[in-house]
Amino acid sequence: MDEVRRGTLAAFLRSRRRRLTPEEVGLAPGARRRTPGLRREEVAVLSNVGLTWYTWLEQGRDINPSPEILSAVARALRLDDAGTEYLFRLAGQLPPAPGHGSAAAPERLLRLMHAQEPALGIVVDAGWDLVAWNAAAEALYRYAEFPPEERNGAWVFFSSKRIREETVDWESHARRMLGELRESFARSPDRRIERLLDRLSASFPEAAAWLAEHEVVHRGAGVDKVVEHPDVGTLRLEQVVLQSAEAPELQLIVKSPKPGTGTTARLRELVALHGGRPAHTATA
Repeated sequence: MDEVRRGTLAAFLRSRRRRLTPEEVGLAPGARRRTPGLRREEVAVLSNVGLTWYTWLEQGRDINPSPEILSAVARALRLDDAGTEYLFRLAGQLPPAPGHGSAAAPERLLRLMHAQEPALGIVVDAGWDLVAWNAAAEALYRYAEFPPEERNGAWVFFSSKRIREETVDWESHARRMLGELRESFARSPDRRIERLLDRLSASFPEAAAWLAEHEVVHRGAGVDKVVEHPDVGTLRLEQVVLQSAEAPELQLIVKSPKPGTGTTARLRELVALHGGRPAHTATA
């Protein structure tokens, strides 16, 4: 990317950031702002990229953003197809085909997701990529610690040593997840799921063995999970999967505290320990 293109890209990002309000992207307005629009740190959080990295992009530094990161930034800034193509071409990347990839999460869906707290609220797309999540989900799973290209529900569940250790009966849930992935692929043959299944099989011997069994399971409504968290103790969660009528390719996964288990108070404590900072991609 030459200097002129970097400067043009930087100016474009700044202009689009200043056009948005926190309310438009599902954030609280917060304190009075000296300048209009979103702050850089808010775009970084919405895109799930580091603040330093996003600042460099806006400053026209010589960096090479991946297509996945550019897509996340485009979604955070609510760019349409033309704006997204312009962003990609300025960055020296081939733009995605219009209408492909993760869809933007409707504002009502984002508000519903945040309203679930202290329950975990997670929005995923047809490829099981993480589109958005609330502060409770971030506090428990720490999705923001994963590189953007690895923020996929199944990949995180297999690749995170911490999640493996804290999830009671992890193997049973992992087996079920692979069965759900097979069912999702058959229902809507998304090539991302095909690639995800291949990657899981190549990366984790147990996944390869379990996939060879060809078990198929309906998507995880009614699934109870128990997490033994080192800081707050036992968390007992009930899972419900909701389909978005406004954006049918998106699902809201809600993991609610099981009544009478003390989980509600423990989740509030966990969010407080984490700092209460929501982190979500704005394809949300």
